[in-house]
Amino acid sequence: MKQSFGGPGMHLAGADGLRAVACLGVIFHHLAQLLNMNLQTPAIQEIQSFLLMGNAGVSVFFVLSGYLLALPFWRGYLEQGDFPQMKHYILRRAARIVPGYYAALILCIALVLILGIPSESFWLRSLAGLTFTSGFHYVTFFPSEINGPLWSISFEVFSYLLLPLCMLGLFRLFGKRRSFKGAMGYWVGVMLVLLAVNQMIHMLLTPEPNMRSWDYGMIGGAKYWMPNYNPVGFFGHFAIGIIASGVVCRLQSTEERTASLCKRGGFDVLGGLFLLGAVVLIWGARHQPEFSWSIQHQPYLFPWFALLVAGFLATAPYSRWLPAIVDNGFFRYTAKISFGLYIWHNLIMTLANKYWIADMHYFGIREVGRWIWIVLGVLAVSYLIATLSYYLIEKPVLDRAYLAGKRLPKPASKGAKNANA
Repeated sequence: MKQSFGGPGMHLAGADGLRAVACLGVIFHHLAQLLNMNLQTPAIQEIQSFLLMGNAGVSVFFVLSGYLLALPFWRGYLEQGDFPQMKHYILRRAARIVPGYYAALILCIALVLILGIPSESFWLRSLAGLTFTSGFHYVTFFPSEINGPLWSISFEVFSYLLLPLCMLGLFRLFGKRRSFKGAMGYWVGVMLVLLAVNQMIHMLLTPEPNMRSWDYGMIGGAKYWMPNYNPVGFFGHFAIGIIASGVVCRLQSTEERTASLCKRGGFDVLGGLFLLGAVVLIWGARHQPEFSWSIQHQPYLFPWFALLVAGFLATAPYSRWLPAIVDNGFFRYTAKISFGLYIWHNLIMTLANKYWIADMHYFGIREVGRWIWIVLGVLAVSYLIATLSYYLIEKPVLDRAYLAGKRLPKPASKGAKNANA
């Protein structure tokens, strides 16, 4: 069986391709909002409706992060090793998020001040963004008026903090009497606790209805989203990825049976079915009201979509043919610069609308042909800026963090190294 993961320099098969699809899904979600659906043919409307569901890529990001970051914890647990080195974990997380995010947010802050762009509660939102606490209240939910996607970063940082805390509970609970079944039971318990806490958040922290709508700007939109969007609920997406990571480690420990199924293409069939199921689910929900088809009105068809994504991630490393399809060269490069694509593309669109293309706003573009040219332009500029962001801002810090991590005492077991992991 071909090893799809392992030590330094290796990667988990399927993760890069899925990251690229998720990133492009979010970008096309925002681009699809520009086309006036009411003026299009039924066929175009169906395609546009599907593209508008691309925001589910945010869920993929959370599942994928949980999946990749939990791997060293699972290996330490299942191999009777020690709890992973937290200094290395914190160093890598900070190096991955802070440089690119701070560059984008600080530029947004400067542009709002220099260009005089109206921004309600500007300093409070900026401070919350800089301290990764913006996701705890609807006023600060969007840290920047001109770069909406930055909202998810505080949620991800919160998940980064909860992962080692929950894993520490697993290590402490079972001590040296560790078992995979016990660990799965523990994480099912964590999921139930998350659902219970999320329900309490809905009961106690739902905003009052006054000015709770996208008609009242980004703060009104955030007020409408919350508490369906909240840090605890999003850790549920992250936790499903953590569980998938445990399954991958368990399959690795049963190599003989896993190899047999791999040779017969069983994992390709399973992975393909999970991937197809995710696409079919998104297609089926394209005309449904927001927050439908999900538990507790959480976004992105939770937990069904997240479970299908996790299923694909758990089976792809043992597939024979799927990695060659989903981890193609273009997707691998897109995955490498995906963080930059995510944090810069919407700012490009906002500035283009404000200072160049007047009808480049929600349902503003009337002709499909013109929309396609705008799409190509946004993608070209986004890839260019994301590439510069990666090589000039993100990669230098990541490389230094990697070298600093090598000087730290080595943990009991090593995790995978994926693009943007």
